[in-house]
Amino acid sequence: MPRTDPALAAQELQHGLAHHRAGRLAPAHGHYLRATQLDPDNADAWHLLGLCALQANNPALATTHLRACVERAPGFAEAHNNLGVAWRRLGKHEESAAAFRAALGAREGYVEAAYNLGLSLQAGGHAHEAEQAYRQALAWRGDDFNSANNLGNLLREQGRFEAALPLLELAARLQPRSAQAHGNLAMLLIDLGRNDEAVRAAHTASALEPQHAAWWRALGIAERLRLNLDAAIVALRRALELDPHDGGTQAELGMALLETGDIDAARTILQACRTHPRYGERVRWAEALSLPSVYREEAQIDAERERFAHGLDALDAELSLKTAPECARAAAAASGVATFLLHYQDRDNTALQQRFGDLIGRVSAAHAPEFMRPLAWRARAHGARLRVGIVGSHFMRHTVSRYFNRLLSGLDPARFEVHVWYSGGVRDANTKALAAKVATFDSVAEDALATATKIRAAQLDALIYAETGMDPRHHMLGALRLAPVQCVLYGHPATSGLANMDYFLSGAALEPEDAQRHYRERLICLPDLGACPEPPPAPGDGSWLDRHAAGAPIALCLQNPIKLMPAFDAVLARIAERSGARIGFFLREGGVARRFRARLEAAFSQRGLDPATTLVFLPAMDYANYLGGVARAALVLDSPGFSGGATSLDALGLGTPVLTWNARMARGRQTLAMLRLIDIDGLVACDADDYVAKAVALLDDASARQALRERIARRSAILFDGVEVIDAFQQFLDRATREAAGAA
Repeated sequence: MPRTDPALAAQELQHGLAHHRAGRLAPAHGHYLRATQLDPDNADAWHLLGLCALQANNPALATTHLRACVERAPGFAEAHNNLGVAWRRLGKHEESAAAFRAALGAREGYVEAAYNLGLSLQAGGHAHEAEQAYRQALAWRGDDFNSANNLGNLLREQGRFEAALPLLELAARLQPRSAQAHGNLAMLLIDLGRNDEAVRAAHTASALEPQHAAWWRALGIAERLRLNLDAAIVALRRALELDPHDGGTQAELGMALLETGDIDAARTILQACRTHPRYGERVRWAEALSLPSVYREEAQIDAERERFAHGLDALDAELSLKTAPECARAAAAASGVATFLLHYQDRDNTALQQRFGDLIGRVSAAHAPEFMRPLAWRARAHGARLRVGIVGSHFMRHTVSRYFNRLLSGLDPARFEVHVWYSGGVRDANTKALAAKVATFDSVAEDALATATKIRAAQLDALIYAETGMDPRHHMLGALRLAPVQCVLYGHPATSGLANMDYFLSGAALEPEDAQRHYRERLICLPDLGACPEPPPAPGDGSWLDRHAAGAPIALCLQNPIKLMPAFDAVLARIAERSGARIGFFLREGGVARRFRARLEAAFSQRGLDPATTLVFLPAMDYANYLGGVARAALVLDSPGFSGGATSLDALGLGTPVLTWNARMARGRQTLAMLRLIDIDGLVACDADDYVAKAVALLDDASARQALRERIARRSAILFDGVEVIDAFQQFLDRATREAAGAA
């Protein structure tokens, strides 16, 4: 055989290609090798030999052959691209990026090489350059699935959720049978708080790839966040069946069980994954500060309060903030925990809430010291209109928006420039109405520091939180110093406990004489309810309620079961026993409802009452029909400790009497305040015996109830006239910013 023979080399190449196309890599490799021996300068032979090695999972050998190829043919774009793939598989990202750049230099518009360059740059930690490479690939080919998918995921990792969304939506459209595309989109939609859409995307992903745990986990998280807890638990348990050691899924299952009220099972799971390197800190906070949604008995309340206090002590003692990763993990954990359930206990929680606020402040100071330093501007330094920022997560149809949207949008635009940062996942007519009346409205689905950066950049005069305690990220924000004046409305009527929150804005009608001691902030009482609540719309036909009456009056308790402590069960049973009335509840399906119902039925049975004839559990229904039932009820029974807010506005706005309590703190005095404002007597009880006596008397006297209805109907409009409150709110902002400017 001659030393070189290009013709024979070409024949060997053809034989090799035949084997290669058939998937027979070993004989193909032999033919290609002989071709390089017969014609050492044959670049195609070296390229195919390298490609064969690459496909045989031998990237080291592939680099040898492919380098030989590009040495002989520097303009061989595909060979440079494959050399880059081989280098990347060896973990040599700088070398691989150089090879992909050579491929791009050799061929204009080489989409695959641009995409591969993005992969290598991303793997090498060069996120900005990777983004540019992916964008170049998409500029050349707008329907390139890989580039859209990877760029979307890269932006998501950076917290740029809105920018990622059109890319991952495009990827799902381009490959509708790709579980990865739908699964990635589901996880992004969770980040954006668009949980209904996330559920649909995760369902698609798990149907396409049912053995992939990540898609079931995404489905479980999305279902949990939209409070479909039974479905969340099913999905998360399926994810754990597929991947039993995934600490993230275990943590999510623990959270879901917490929210169903299965506190013991939740704590067992959370304790088991406290040491997880990624999720452990979050789990530790959640487990330490967990509280039951439904208490078994009154004694459990004080036991849980003691456990909560010990949890605060343990978190404070064990908190390590020495490194940036430790600070980041602590901040993520603190941004995921709220003390919401604590305030449904009929106790003074001021000291516990302040300790929680100090813990959040400690994390914030370590994680974001730049946001704890004095501001670079002072209040009123910009002249002209006051710059007022609003932060909230419930500007959709919700009690918070019902109380405060009119107050916030009612600020005089000639005097106030209003900017809103909204972290809620739902945008409805209420959201849009507020957005239309302010200078800027920014939907933020991001971590607290990203939002803090935007707020500081606005150089506000005053910053107002519609509530703290419902979106845990707002506690992290509230711990920072983002404006000269910082205050919180009573969307969640309890002190924030935060050192950097200057004012708590409440209503004069809500607060007792010693109210300031319940707040760390300086308490400001705006007139009346301190809000501008919206009246209920016209009710639907409530005749459906009559079908549940069985000839007896129905007294409705409209509160969420998590507000109802065990002692109230006996009060309700006594009312049913003495009046013959039926006690009705609107209950959603789920673990909390099941646990509450079992406890309540046991309390009724203990008094010799048949729950089937004395209790009525009504299904959730649309708002108009719900209002129709409330309008038709004989009486509404308000909860002690944490009274009705929107529910009492609904009832009183429709003329239905609400029997309430004279509580010690504002959160238990909302209905009391409404009744006093409209000058209605006889509906406020001083204790349980008085409550039972008043309820029985009203349920036994239809004419007295009718007289009350007529008087309430004549006067209830007073509750919804907020002109004086808006004026006082504006005066407060003017005064508080002047004081801050003078103190600077």
